[in-house]
Amino acid sequence: MELTEKEKMIAGKLYFSGDPELVADRKDARIKLRGINQETDKKKREELVKQTFGRTKNRVYVEPTISFDYGYNIFVGENFYCNFHNVFLDICPITIGDNCLFGPNVQLYTASHPLEPGKRNSGQELGKPITIGNNVWIGGSSVVIPGVTLGDNVVVAAGAVVTKSFPANVVVGGNPAQIIKTIEEESDKDALTQAREKIDHIDREIIALLEKRMSAVSEVTAYKAQTKKAVLDTSREETVLANVADLVKDENYRETIVETFKDIMKQSRKYQEGRLE
Repeated sequence: MELTEKEKMIAGKLYFSGDPELVADRKDARIKLRGINQETDKKKREELVKQTFGRTKNRVYVEPTISFDYGYNIFVGENFYCNFHNVFLDICPITIGDNCLFGPNVQLYTASHPLEPGKRNSGQELGKPITIGNNVWIGGSSVVIPGVTLGDNVVVAAGAVVTKSFPANVVVGGNPAQIIKTIEEESDKDALTQAREKIDHIDREIIALLEKRMSAVSEVTAYKAQTKKAVLDTSREETVLANVADLVKDENYRETIVETFKDIMKQSRKYQEGRLE
């Protein structure tokens, strides 16, 4: 069965916006917009928004004025706040998660046009959906273009033009928007657990470096095997330990780190002796 123009539109396919059904839907949306934007009682305005959007949950607060094409393609989660003068071009679904904050003049565009001038001039249009995760904050005057997905906890800096999707837990900004920083979630773990996890992470890095060191020791061992040189090189070990002592910045740790390196070199000698037997 052939799709209607409305079904094509929502599916992101080429469609004609002049289709009578869509013209009637946009006319109905203008009437609803007028009611929402002119309502001064916030509870009544929230109820009008809930009647207009495709889906809402509790606590949906929209400041006037808001603009949209249809309204029924906007789906918002719990605890949504939308500041003044937001624009939602919702020919395709705009899905917004829980606990999202939109600054003033935020613009979400699912609508687009063909790049080929022939198709564009024929009146055909198309779009791509926009998906916003939970706990997302979009700063004022930001623009999000068709097809973008923002992961949970993303923060979009004011004035950003978001032309591609971003993963969770990042701050993005600029034109085009790029990752500025990652967001570290606050932990409810106690200080001891956090410190031990930090040590575990450092230990993994040390192990990787020790593997590289042992690979280099293996090369030294192979060279000594060819040249019949002795495993013990006292002057070399003294130089290494002196360098280690110089590199340690905190005097409280110097002795412990030097002794640790003595053990490392002792085990390196043991490894070489075993390979050269």
